[in-house]
Amino acid sequence: MTAVRNLPFDAEFTARNGPAAIDRRSKPSGLTELSAGFLEFTETGATEPWTLPYEEVLYVIEGELTLTHEGTDIVAKTGDLVTLEKGATVVYAGTQGTRLLFSLVPANWLESQE
Repeated sequence: MTAVRNLPFDAEFTARNGPAAIDRRSKPSGLTELSAGFLEFTETGATEPWTLPYEEVLYVIEGELTLTHEGTDIVAKTGDLVTLEKGATVVYAGTQGTRLLFSLVPANWLESQE
């Protein structure tokens, strides 16, 4: 396994969360601590509430993201960076075409839920 890689899109590592498509780009990388990928709203809408089992950073590549946490809306626009603490319960909402880069730790959070 090479230590430095360019990771192209791979449909095997995609998922949906309501109106959002998730591209877990770093999934096949072998990283053990850090995970990253893209989230795109393929239609306007909101996810169900989600309690984060990880720490997450979101960068808005384009569009506008609204995060609802404890009854408060946090609006992030193109170029904004948002941090989310482990244990926070949030709803992600966006308009069609809103695209985000996400990074989270630990990388294996999904496997540890099984």
